[in-house]
Amino acid sequence: MASIDSFKKYTVNKSTPIPLYFQFKNILIEMMKDEVLKPGDMIPTEFELCDIYGISRTTIRQALTELVNEGKFYRVKGRGTFVAQTKIKHDFTQKAESFDNEMLRNGYTPSTKVLDFKVVSATPEVASALNLAPNTDVIYLKRLRFVNNEPLMISQTYLPYSFCKHILDNNMNEESLYSILSSNINTKVYKIVKEMEAVVPTKEDCELLEINKTTAIQLFHVKGYNKFETPVEYTVSRFRGDKNIFSVEQFV
Repeated sequence: MASIDSFKKYTVNKSTPIPLYFQFKNILIEMMKDEVLKPGDMIPTEFELCDIYGISRTTIRQALTELVNEGKFYRVKGRGTFVAQTKIKHDFTQKAESFDNEMLRNGYTPSTKVLDFKVVSATPEVASALNLAPNTDVIYLKRLRFVNNEPLMISQTYLPYSFCKHILDNNMNEESLYSILSSNINTKVYKIVKEMEAVVPTKEDCELLEINKTTAIQLFHVKGYNKFETPVEYTVSRFRGDKNIFSVEQFV
C-alpha cells in the first residue's frame, strides 16, 4: 500500500469553486502520473482519506467510484481499493499495421519470442479459412508477443506454403511478418477481417501470459487477404483481458 505520508504531500483547496471530489480525483490521477501510485498499489481506506484531506466520505466515494468506472482503479470486497493495470488501446479505425508498428506508434517497446515455426498439414478450420484443400501444407508460426517486457498476447499464424515458403528463411523473432509479406504482390495484405470473442484462459494461457484462471482472454480470429481477395494469412490471437482495450469508431 502507498504510504499515508505520500498522500499528505497533495492538497485540496476548499476556497475555490472547483468541486472537492474533482480535486481529490485529480490528486489520485496526478499521483499515478508521478508514479507515486503504481498498478497493484492499494490506497488508504475511505476513512483515512477523509482524515487526510478533511473532506466527507461521500466526496471521497464519488471520486473513487468515477475512477473505478473509468477502469483506473478497482475494488476487492473486504480488502480495499487498488490501482488498476494500464491497458493498451487498440484502435480498429486505424489503417491495419503490424503489431510492432502499432506498439511503437503508441510509445511502447515491443518484442517477440517464437514458440514454434514449421510446416504442418492444414486442419479443417485452417483449410477453410485459407480456402485450401484439407491437409494442404501450411506454415505455422506461433509467437508470444511482449510489450515493455510483459507478455501481452499469443498468436498462432497460418500461411499457405505455396505462397509463403520464403518466410521460412527469416528470423521471426526480429522481423515483421507483414513487412515480409509486403515484398510480393501475391502475399501483401490489403484487407483484414477480424472476429472477437471473450473466452476463459487455458492452462497454457496462464503460464505464457502470466495470468490467473480468472483473467479473461480476448480471442481474435483474423483473416488477411491480398489485392485479389485471396486469403494469405489466418491468425488466432489470445490477448490478456487485463492489459488490452479495443476501440471501434462508427459514423451514422
